[in-house]
Amino acid sequence: MIINHNMNAMNAHRMMGMNINGAGKSMEKLSSGLRINRAGDDAAGLAISEKMRGQIRGLDQASRNAQDGISLIQTAEGALNETHSILQRMRELSVQAANDTNNTADRGQIQKEINQLTSEINRIGNTTEFNTMKLLNGDHSDKSVASTVTVAKAKSYGDMSSAPKAAWDADAYKFNITSDGTANGVKFTGADPAGLDWTKLKNDAANTLKITADKTSGTFKIDGEFDDGTAKLTIDSEQMTLNAAGDTYTYDNHGISFQIKKDEFDKAVDGKGVTLDLVKGADAPVNVTTANVATKNDWTTNDADATKASTMTGFEITSSDQKPNGLASVNVKLDKDSKTLSVTLSDKDGKQLVKEDMVLDAVNNKTVNYDSNGVKFTFKTDDAAEDSEITINLEQENVSKLQDSSLTFQVGANEHQSMALSLSDMRSEALGISSAKGGEGFTADKVVTNGTDNAMAESSLDVSDATKAAKAVTTVQAAIDKVSDERSKLGAVQNRLEHTINNLGTSSENLQAAESRIRDVDMAKEMMTFSKNNILQQAAQAMLAQANNQPQGVLQLLR
Repeated sequence: MIINHNMNAMNAHRMMGMNINGAGKSMEKLSSGLRINRAGDDAAGLAISEKMRGQIRGLDQASRNAQDGISLIQTAEGALNETHSILQRMRELSVQAANDTNNTADRGQIQKEINQLTSEINRIGNTTEFNTMKLLNGDHSDKSVASTVTVAKAKSYGDMSSAPKAAWDADAYKFNITSDGTANGVKFTGADPAGLDWTKLKNDAANTLKITADKTSGTFKIDGEFDDGTAKLTIDSEQMTLNAAGDTYTYDNHGISFQIKKDEFDKAVDGKGVTLDLVKGADAPVNVTTANVATKNDWTTNDADATKASTMTGFEITSSDQKPNGLASVNVKLDKDSKTLSVTLSDKDGKQLVKEDMVLDAVNNKTVNYDSNGVKFTFKTDDAAEDSEITINLEQENVSKLQDSSLTFQVGANEHQSMALSLSDMRSEALGISSAKGGEGFTADKVVTNGTDNAMAESSLDVSDATKAAKAVTTVQAAIDKVSDERSKLGAVQNRLEHTINNLGTSSENLQAAESRIRDVDMAKEMMTFSKNNILQQAAQAMLAQANNQPQGVLQLLR
């Protein structure tokens, strides 16, 4: 028997500690309901369950996102429902106006109601919003291309600069009169001959600028003085005209006479015929120098500059029925100095969608093949005149969207799990029932507002006679069809979102079940564990007491 180390007591003490710890953990799990309360409880299970927990929360938020998307769609669709009602009324009014039982005054009253209804459609399009976002004004529509259009006749002509008038380069030119060997100077003074004034020149494939100033006449006079000390001679002639077409000019006045011969006096003003050909499509100034006048006397006409601004700008799409969605204008600029071709696509508000610059490796007789951003066209630079036409092919297969302004609904827990919704412009001009530029089928005056103020900004459908009213019926029907298409699209997306919500709910539910199996405690099983540990703890405590009493038997040996 040993008394220094009571091994039974030590073992009972150790086991009692383990049972106490086990019972404590069971109490923690039972009180929290979780199997994993710290990483040490299940390190791998904690990592897996946290990933699942992130997915669950993402799925739940995606479901809420989809529900918000449905609310947005219902807002837009509700507004379009009212637009539909307005268009149906406009169609009804157009049918009524097409009936010749109505006189001019009757149609005038119908026109007033149509004007107001059109303004109300504008108001709906400009003010319908969800969470401060405009829905029906075209801000969230795709800018895409899907057709072939012809852009034609850019009207951008530069001014030909006015040529300075020809001037005598040797004004106050002196020559001598000799008498008895004494020479005295006589001054020759020239006047400005007629100038060559140019006007604006429209440069197209057929225009050539020709400047002709043949045998221009000029004027001069002779003033001078001769003094030999005893007698004084003063010459003060009248203004004389020398015509280059004449052979000899004779002066005889106050006993003084002289002749000027054409061949002896060198040349009179001779503005030879000058022909200027402006290169089609040129962008640089063209310098024009007329022929020298009276070359031997250094009389020259000044240089004249002709500038042609040949930038091709302002192209408009002329095939409105083929106009791609959101694309309103194509701007083509050819700069022959920098050898650069620029193509800019813009929307109806003038906002730039795409700009592409193309450097040409040659300018003259260069065929340009442009194919970028869904835009295709071919032309020769030397034929690209201001008034030329270029056919531009806008192809859907090259690019579907120039600018994606559609709404994006995040309907999944991860990246790339979203869906887009494009909301078309549902204002009156986009529907074709009004026009900012007027034209056939529309009123001459602007009688439609944007719905938010009283400014008349657009022309309304014209129902002033039976023919125009009948055409208005077709136009309004097309607008009704467009709104129907938009509402149908919104309804389809809403149905899709409802199915998305159901699927998200199912995914979240199943993932929560898996996460629960990892994180949640089995209460019945853990209660069994707790009871076991509690009983073992009590038993260990009793055995520890017994072990502590064992060494007392040594005292019996000492008696």
